[in-house]
Amino acid sequence: MDGLPQSSVLVALYEDGPETTVLLTRRATHLRLHAGEVAFPGGKCDPQDVDHWDTALREAEEEVALARDTLEPLGVLSPVVTRTGIQVTPCIARVHTRSTLQANPDELDIVFEAPLGFFADAAELSFRDLEYGGRKRQVPQYHWQEHWIWGITAAILVRLVNLACDAGLDIDDYWRGREPVLAAPQP
Repeated sequence: MDGLPQSSVLVALYEDGPETTVLLTRRATHLRLHAGEVAFPGGKCDPQDVDHWDTALREAEEEVALARDTLEPLGVLSPVVTRTGIQVTPCIARVHTRSTLQANPDELDIVFEAPLGFFADAAELSFRDLEYGGRKRQVPQYHWQEHWIWGITAAILVRLVNLACDAGLDIDDYWRGREPVLAAPQP
């Protein structure tokens, strides 16, 4: 993965009572890339960023006004590579102090939360067929309320719930595509 463009996202978790929720955003519809898609706060690593955490925290401050001092870093998931060749490092943090978040209208339409347990339910995970680079691919997706959460965001959520909730969800590396499996001939 050396030499790939680098980005980081902040997977912010709220623990209010018995339910943990995850912070998500919907990218502004006027954007050139990924318009209207659900994503985590995050973006491209800038040269002045010290590390992936610095990128994720900077982007969360810029996009949703989430202050660094309200977060407790929990860990980093292994990087994933998008279908367009960008390496994304998910930084997981607990939000200790709930504050009013404000979607930056230059980048986002809305900020919302969804229950983490929803993403651990195998019945809620489905796949959509997309063609990219001349190959048909099955991309993971969730439908929560009015939001379609798919692609790299869904893949990160699957990794998170498999680790945090022992969900046991099975997805292939969707950005590489799924090759058909031929059944062995029966004797």
